[in-house]
Formats: sequence, structure tokens, C-alpha cells
Amino acid sequence: SWGIGNVFADRKQQQFTEAIYHLTKSIDADRPVIVNDGWEHTISDIITLHDYEESGEAFLKRYATNKDAITSNEMSHMGHARYAMAQDYAYRGQPIIVSEFGGIAFKSESGWGYGNQVDSEEAFLDRFRRITQAIKDVDYICGYCYTQVTDVQQEVNGLLNEDRTPKIALDKIKAINLA
Repeated sequence: SWGIGNVFADRKQQQFTEAIYHLTKSIDADRPVIVNDGWEHTISDIITLHDYEESGEAFLKRYATNKDAITSNEMSHMGHARYAMAQDYAYRGQPIIVSEFGGIAFKSESGWGYGNQVDSEEAFLDRFRRITQAIKDVDYICGYCYTQVTDVQQEVNGLLNEDRTPKIALDKIKAINLA
């Protein structure tokens, strides 16, 4: 919601997202458009959710049987004040993906990640495996994107260091994704 901090309820901000959607579609009608990645969608070809839950079990419990509650805003998908849809907008059966999850950082004096920092590759892979499997186990979630590929500035939660050297054995990440 960068620049449209009250898109949930502000009609002008909602109309702005609609205008951007239609402008984009007029330029390229075949490209899927996401109007507000992560939450509070107005009109959108894909519903994207951000969730940095660090427990795979808690993630699965939140999502497994709550599709209708999440897409109708009866419950927040992140466990706090962010909802899938903006006020007065309805879910229309679009595909749902978790477009940000993970954000796992190794213990560091500087920088941050999401949730508790880990102290070993084994701890990282265990959390990554549990969360990724939970996402895969939710039948209506049709895709996901880990945050993030590389460390950037203060965020040290990438799979790669800022200089693009791997922090984790990438074949192990691949194996979890393909499992």
C-alpha cells in the first residue's frame, strides 16, 4: 500500500487503483494485474497475500479451512489488521497466491528479518520447509514467492548475501520447493 495507505476504506484511493488497473489493461489486456500486492485488493486479477508467520503449523491452521473467512474479510489473513479485500469490494474467484512469506534471517547484530532469527542452516531449512509445506497443503493457494532472494540494505533475510553469494545450499531450497 505504498502511497495509498488507506486504500482499505478511502474511496479516492480505491478509485486510483481501479484507474491504474484499467490503464494497464488498455496497454496490455493479456497481462495479469495486481492492484495492491499483499492485502486490501480492489479489482485485481490475482489476490496476493503477504504472511510472515514463522510456524508452518500456525500458517496451516490459519489458512486450511478459512478461505471464505479470509476472502470475505471476516478474518485477517495475517492475524492482525490487514485484510484480503478493500472495504466494499468482493472476492470474485481470482487465483490466490502468497506473494511474500518467509523473510528468515540469520542471527545478526545488524539488519533484520521477519520473526525470530535463526542460528544455523539447519534451523533455516527446517522453518523454510515447514512454512513452504503448509502453503502447498492449502488447496486454494496456487503459488508462492519467498521474501527475499537477496539481502538488501537493512533486510538480511535473503537466500543470498547482498553480493549474491548463497547463504544456504540452493540445491536444498530447490529440493524443498520440488517436494
